[in-house]
Parts: sequence; C-alpha cells; structure tokens
Amino acid sequence: MIETLAPAPEAPLAGPSTGARVWGLLLAALRPVGVVGVALLIGMGLIIYTGQNPLPAYESLLIEPFRSWDTFSAVLFDAIPLVLTGLAAAVAFRANVFNIGGEGQLQVGALATAWAALALGDLPAVLLIPAAIAAGAVAGGLWAGIAGWLRAYLGATELVSTIMLNYVAIDLASYAVGQGGPLAATSGPGNATNTIPVAAQFPTLGASQLHWGFVVALLAVALLFVALYRTPLGYEIRMVGANASFARYGGVPVARVIVGAMLISGALAGIGGAVQVMGFQHQYSTGFTQPQWGFTGVTVALLARLEPVGVVVAALLYALLQEGAQLMEDNTSVDHNIILVVQGLIILFVTVQVTLSWRRRRRPRL
Repeated sequence: MIETLAPAPEAPLAGPSTGARVWGLLLAALRPVGVVGVALLIGMGLIIYTGQNPLPAYESLLIEPFRSWDTFSAVLFDAIPLVLTGLAAAVAFRANVFNIGGEGQLQVGALATAWAALALGDLPAVLLIPAAIAAGAVAGGLWAGIAGWLRAYLGATELVSTIMLNYVAIDLASYAVGQGGPLAATSGPGNATNTIPVAAQFPTLGASQLHWGFVVALLAVALLFVALYRTPLGYEIRMVGANASFARYGGVPVARVIVGAMLISGALAGIGGAVQVMGFQHQYSTGFTQPQWGFTGVTVALLARLEPVGVVVAALLYALLQEGAQLMEDNTSVDHNIILVVQGLIILFVTVQVTLSWRRRRRPRL
C-alpha cells in the first residue's frame, strides 16, 4: 500500500487561514525554482568538468528562450500538456492514490476527442469545441476510474493497474487507427484518424505553435484549486490523503472519494490529450505521446508538492529546460544531453524530498 504522498497533513478539521494559504501558494511556486536551481548548479559543475564554459551554455539555456516570441511561445507550448498531466497526478496523490497512468489516460482522451470532433463535425465551433474537450475528459476519467475502483473496492494496488492500463490504452488506440480500424483515416499513410474539422481546431497566437489550449490549462488550474480548497469533495480528498483511517472514522466514504479523485485525475489527463489534438496535431496518430507527457507529469506534480499553482511553475521550468537545451546545443559546443542529467537530478531531489517527508511523518513521537 502506498503511504501518504501529500507534502504534509493539512489539518483537515480546520482549514488554513487566508494568510497561511497565500504563504503556502508562494512556497509552492518557489520550491520548484529552488530544486531546479540546485540541479542547474550541479550541471554547471559537470560542464566545467568537461572543459566547457558554462556561462554561454546557461545563457542559451535560461535567457535565450525569452529573447524572442518564437522561442518563448515554444516554452509555453511545451508546458501545456505538462500542466494538465501534472494536475492529474497531483489530485490523485492528494487522495493518497499513486496514479502513474496519465500516459494511457491522455491517449484515450486524445482518441476520444478526435472521434467526437469527426462525429460531430457539423456543429458550430461554439458547441463542437466544448463537446470534443468533454469527450476527452470523460474517456480519460473513465479509464482512470477503472484503476480507482480496483483500488477502492478490491484493494488492488494502483501501481500495477495504472501501468498495465497504459499498455492497454496504447494498444487499443493503435488498433482503432491502424489499417482497417474503426477510426482509421480514409486516406494518407495510415496509423492515424482523419484530420478534425477546422471548427474543432484551436486558433494559434500569431505565427507560433502556441494555441488556446494554454488558456484551457490555466482554467483547469483555477478550477482544481477551487475544487481542492473550497468544496466538500476537495476537503474529503485532502482528509483521505492525510489519514484515511481518521477520515473513515469521521464518516467520509473513503472508497467513493478514491474513485472520485481518480475520475478527476483521469479527466485532467484526458483534457491534456484533447488540447494537443485540437491545438497542434489536429488528428490522433500512433506515437502520440512520444515525449511521455504522462510520466513527466508525475515529476511535475511532485516537484510542485501537489499544489495546483506550483504545477504551473514546475511545468514552465521543465518546458524551459526542454526548449533551452536545444538552443544550448545550437549555440554552443555543450551537448544537450547534459540537460538529461539535470532532469535526472531534479527527479532524484524530488524523490529524496518525498522520502524524507514520509519518514518524518512515520517517525514515532515521544
């Protein structure tokens, strides 16, 4: 059984004051910056060790992306799916459910979005866009709900079920768009759906790839924040995550809360797939999540300490590293793989933080 993953029990019987919440939001936003900063310092040492000058390399990595709208919009574009999959992981972890199935939930959400957009293509954009997003959210939520139900009512570990459902989702989607599949394109190279109608496509901002999915991601952040801290369900999710036994004693339906948290988690991941279909690829194709947004979202959530506002900062930092790494390799002789080391260090530091926090809470009180 996975132990409590939330950063700290939040005294569920007494909600935090406004001042405490503002301070908590500030810490949630700054903590990812600190962790990434330490990893970057170690990366600087590695660059020096290889005989390179780290200053031009880090200028390309951290400053160059802000010097033009093209590069900065690329950072924002890369952050969109990471925000949504980070939120997906965060809400599940808040309920002490280790959902690492964001990859599969994003896949089925993307596929369902493409299907809905094609099936309802005669609708005007004002109806078609919400319907397509809703289809992705429902598909992702139901897919995650399978693992949530297995955990809540059968005691099956979600570590195994979410991982296995990832593979099932990918194989089902591959069958659906493969040769002879029910959603396969009627023309083209295959392994993809038809292009969705223009009415279902998000407009881009200027000539960049950045699309209105970024607004959808920010709305999801705001809605999840309100849901976690201003609704009875959010209260129950935080209570179950802090102490499921205490919550059950207090009358909280723990099993239903776990399933509910997983439904919300999967819906957010499904929306992550929806916005990529509607804003960039305009179809579903195999290899859709080659960057592994679902798994990276877990790192983003832990880096943000499961705070919705922190998820935005962590996703932007991660996207900045991705975009800056390519610029660093283009402008200097430093290999971009050094950033893979930095990203590995970030994951290591986050793991250490979570482990130490868990051990402190498990330490017997004298």
